[in-house]
Amino acid sequence: MNTLFGSALVAAAVAASAFAPAAAQQIAPQAITGPVLYCFVSPNDQPPVGNFGRCTSFYPASSYTAAFEIRNLPAGSYSYVWTTELGLVLPCTTWRCSQQYRGGMAISDIVNVTYTNLATGEAKTLSRSLAINGPF
Repeated sequence: MNTLFGSALVAAAVAASAFAPAAAQQIAPQAITGPVLYCFVSPNDQPPVGNFGRCTSFYPASSYTAAFEIRNLPAGSYSYVWTTELGLVLPCTTWRCSQQYRGGMAISDIVNVTYTNLATGEAKTLSRSLAINGPF
């Protein structure tokens, strides 16, 4: 009888742990292993966040600068083409680019960068949405 009762307790404990809430489980944060497009809009009253920055600002200003850069890009030689949501090609030719925006209004944009590995010809695109004085 004690063996049967003990087995039932073990089975109940295993079943309960399988359905434990995610908040109660220890989950290690995932490391970023591939390229990401960092963005920071300034002026800003909030600090940047890790490898992603802060691509929004509600800080009152007459103009804003959005600074973008590709992070975690593998070593190699690349070409870069930066564009906006409307297809405007930005005058940037490196892994960094900045764009000026007028203040006093709500602005949303998507900035894309296509980077091409010159040794392999492989091209990939990263994108970031940005919002100034309004939602994405």
